[in-house]
Amino acid sequence: MLISPPFLSPTQPQQNETMPIAVAGNTIVPDGDVCAANMLECAPGNGAYPVSFNLGWHGGAHLMAPMVGNQPAPVRAIADGKVVYLRKTDTAHKTTLQYCNVRTDDGCVVIRHDTEIGEGDDAKITYYSVYLHLQTVQPTLVVGKKIYRKDTLGTPGQIYGQYPQIHFEIVCNEANLKRIIGRTPGAVGAQGRKDAVYGDLWFFIPRGTKFFANEPHPHRDDDSAPAVGTLQPQAPIVAEGTSCDLVVCMHYEKDCTLTTYIQNHDGSWSAAGSAPVEREAEYNLYKRATELNGRYISASLGNITEGMAVPSPSAIFEMIRFGRCIHDQLDNDARFNHWRKVKTPDGDGWINLSASNVRTYSDADFPEWAGWNFINDDPTPDSLCDSPTVKRWLDVNHSGHVTHTDAIEALSHEAVRHRMAHAICKFPSEWAKNGLEARYNWLKSPHEALTNPLSETAFNNLMDHARDLAFWEDILDPDLPPANECWHFPPTMLVRQFRQSRWLSADELEQVYPNTYVQKSGGQLYQAANTVSSEIRKKYRIALNRLMEKHSITRNVMRLSHFLGQGAEESRTLAWMDEHRSEASCNSLYANRNGNDLPGDGYKFRGRGMKQLTGKFNYAEYWVYRGWLRRRDFTPSWWTLPHPTRPNIATPDVLLSVSFNTVDAGTWYWEATPIHGLPHLRSTMNRHADLGISTSHIQIVTTQINGGQNGLENRTYHTQRLYKLFGDQ
Repeated sequence: MLISPPFLSPTQPQQNETMPIAVAGNTIVPDGDVCAANMLECAPGNGAYPVSFNLGWHGGAHLMAPMVGNQPAPVRAIADGKVVYLRKTDTAHKTTLQYCNVRTDDGCVVIRHDTEIGEGDDAKITYYSVYLHLQTVQPTLVVGKKIYRKDTLGTPGQIYGQYPQIHFEIVCNEANLKRIIGRTPGAVGAQGRKDAVYGDLWFFIPRGTKFFANEPHPHRDDDSAPAVGTLQPQAPIVAEGTSCDLVVCMHYEKDCTLTTYIQNHDGSWSAAGSAPVEREAEYNLYKRATELNGRYISASLGNITEGMAVPSPSAIFEMIRFGRCIHDQLDNDARFNHWRKVKTPDGDGWINLSASNVRTYSDADFPEWAGWNFINDDPTPDSLCDSPTVKRWLDVNHSGHVTHTDAIEALSHEAVRHRMAHAICKFPSEWAKNGLEARYNWLKSPHEALTNPLSETAFNNLMDHARDLAFWEDILDPDLPPANECWHFPPTMLVRQFRQSRWLSADELEQVYPNTYVQKSGGQLYQAANTVSSEIRKKYRIALNRLMEKHSITRNVMRLSHFLGQGAEESRTLAWMDEHRSEASCNSLYANRNGNDLPGDGYKFRGRGMKQLTGKFNYAEYWVYRGWLRRRDFTPSWWTLPHPTRPNIATPDVLLSVSFNTVDAGTWYWEATPIHGLPHLRSTMNRHADLGISTSHIQIVTTQINGGQNGLENRTYHTQRLYKLFGDQ
């Protein structure tokens, strides 16, 4: 899925001299990203999620619009979807919208989003985004109309005189919540889901786990076990193992950082420190996987290597990338253990993160040690928060009660705000007309967190005001959760969470590679003869998503744009997965190139796959990567030697007959492209893609991928087109 904040602006908020500006208060996201700049949440207790200072539930957050020049940024759709409700802003100056003598705008848009976060029906999700208090609503919007991410919905308005603001919230029903988090709301299960995997990786390491001073061989699952071959045992650093349960977060972003978390007395988890950063580890995953594979045929295992099942570099790559095999499984009887150096309270040492007692997850599991909580323990049907969990968080002085003063103090604590910012809560929607008075009747009665109960007159005025803002029953959508069955998401954190996925739905892939293929050449755009279709996209979409995640292409939109922009030329947007040349032409063109040294090799090893893998040398390297061929079974540089042992690649068409292989050959080549001019050295294109999206950067990537600059103009056009689609401009 592709998602972005409801405001997009290249600038930070500036002072608007014509109207009072809302105070952004304490934001709950770090600086330096699009969410921090464009989701400026109001201060706790004043329009923040999920509770007010008087313990009233609040299903969304009031966001202050960033300024573009002297105007507030427009409100935009956060993702593709369908408009299911809209209400034009009142222009008659209704007195009920002048609550407490200040204006609140009532313009509203609700969008239904049907998308995917992974493979299969359990990863197909529906959620709704709500944009309220718009000063104007885009005139072209119509209920039932398809809408696209970043489309303008309107302009921000006033909330109790504060301008420019909107109320923004995200909700779904329980069935979709289960698909989003991969389980029934609650603690994570025995292992993480595999249908959706994205973001950081998390390893739950139980108390008593052994750890060692020196890195064990990957064949060894316990390095204190008896010797194997020439591998001698070593004693664990602490005989009893780790003294407490640990969770290790593995974060790849160019470098690799392993951060250890321990559980606090209140059940939360805190970082206890990080192991030394592994520099450029993400760029070197292929190199590392190849090196680990090579350790199985080295002298270190002695005479047991003959006939031993050896894990393929592809499977090893997944183990060190995901902490487990997701796509390419270990061969039968092949042993690989994922050893990492980890910081623990008992000392730093190497722990087997693939041991049978270690549990593996990703951010897609919404694990509790990442801060996520599911609040469904409020037994009351009204809008007063009576959740024992939330009240325990707010009871910072442990008195057993939460007063208004307590709530103010608690919500100023970073730890409490962090919990609130990760709390997915079930409580009634404030936008339902039915039962309105009953939901808010508690405002008339004394309450420990309510300093000034409302008089009957004041209460009636509030109800008239709330009734004019309410709309839930007017949404005619069969999957909309009933008002009292809504699960509410912390809006900023959910947008940040889902931005890690970038799993392309069928509709999104159609925008990437539409049916009509436009090609650029000679400064002109024209429709090419070949076209892609929904059937072709369907054939490759799952593998494409899976493998772009495996090779970290989904890490940022520059990588996505470069990879798929190059694919628009290399495979003509998936329509050409093998080279369209005659046998005679291929044999003539590719004779004595790329390891082709026998008659017919040019055609046998012609371009196949998404990146047109070409030549016996590249085929051999890919076959070794997949474990279909052992490097020891052929002579290196066979094409330069008399009487060599050549690689036996009998069925090269497996790159076409199996859709996964068709795409995988392309993502492998992206990961392990021969460095231009140094064909025996390989480097991931992610390294080049991370440098930028300019014409010169695209030229560098093209040269590395193509070996020249064939189709450079078209590659540049599509790469920059896709950057506009994927990015937040």
